[in-house]
Amino acid sequence: MGRLSKKAYLHNIILYMSKVLITGGSQGIGLALAKQYAKEGNELILCARDHVRLSEARNEIQSQYHVRTQIISIDLSKPRAAEALYEKVQNQDIDILINNAGFGFTEESRKIDIEKEESMMQVNTVALMSLCKLFMNDFVKKGSGTIVNVASTGAFQPGPYIAAYYASKSFVLNYSKALAVEAKPYGVHVCCLCPGPVDTDFYMKSGSRKPRTIMSAEKTAEIAVKKIAESKTVIIPGFLNRLALILPESVRVRFVARSKYKNLIKKQNG
Repeated sequence: MGRLSKKAYLHNIILYMSKVLITGGSQGIGLALAKQYAKEGNELILCARDHVRLSEARNEIQSQYHVRTQIISIDLSKPRAAEALYEKVQNQDIDILINNAGFGFTEESRKIDIEKEESMMQVNTVALMSLCKLFMNDFVKKGSGTIVNVASTGAFQPGPYIAAYYASKSFVLNYSKALAVEAKPYGVHVCCLCPGPVDTDFYMKSGSRKPRTIMSAEKTAEIAVKKIAESKTVIIPGFLNRLALILPESVRVRFVARSKYKNLIKKQNG
C-alpha cells in the first residue's frame, strides 16, 4: 500500500479526534485532563462557574496546543443545571464526558452549614448522575462514547471530619461501577478516576493541609488518560495510593480521623 498523501493523513487524524466535555475544567485535575486531551489534538468544551478562570484556561490551551476550546460558565450546584448544560451541547456530538466538578468541607459534620453541604451534594452526586443519564442515551444510540466520573480514594471508606464529601465519592464510585456493567453491551465505556491527594486548590477550599505524599494534577491526569484509553473501570493513580487501600478499613478510618482532626486544630489556632 502506498503512503497516504498529506491531505489524506490529516483527514484521518481529524476523523479520529474526539470532542471532550469536562466539568470543573478551569483548574486542578479538570484543567490538567484538558491539557492532556488537547496535547493529543482533541477538541474541548470546558465548564465551570468562574468565567474569568475559564477564559484563562481556554487561552492557555489554545495558545499552547492550538485546539478548538469552547467554554461554558455554569453553576452545577443549582437545580436542573445539568439539564441546562446538556441542552447547550447536545448537538455537538460529544465523545467523552468527564464529570470532574466537585468540592468538599473539612469540619465536624454537625457544624457545617446545611445549605453549603446540600450544594456540595448537588454538584458531587446529583448533577453527575443527571449528566451520566443524559449523555448515556446519546452514546447508546451511536454505539460509542466514554464517561469518566472523578471520585477519590476517599470513596473506599468513611471519612470522619469530611464525612459528606467521602460519602459523595462513595456514591460516585459505586454508581460508576454499576453503569460500567450496564453500558458495556452498547459499546460505551464508563470508568471512575479515584485519585489520592492531588496538589490543587481543594485543600485550601476544604480547610485541609496538603499531605507529604501529594501528587501533581499533571501526573494524575497523565496516568488517568492512559488508563481511560485502556478501558479500565476503576483508576487509582499512584502505587502508594493503591497500596494504602490494602490496609483494613478500621486502620484507614482512624488515619483519616486523626489527620483531618489535626487540620481542624491547626486551622482554629491560625
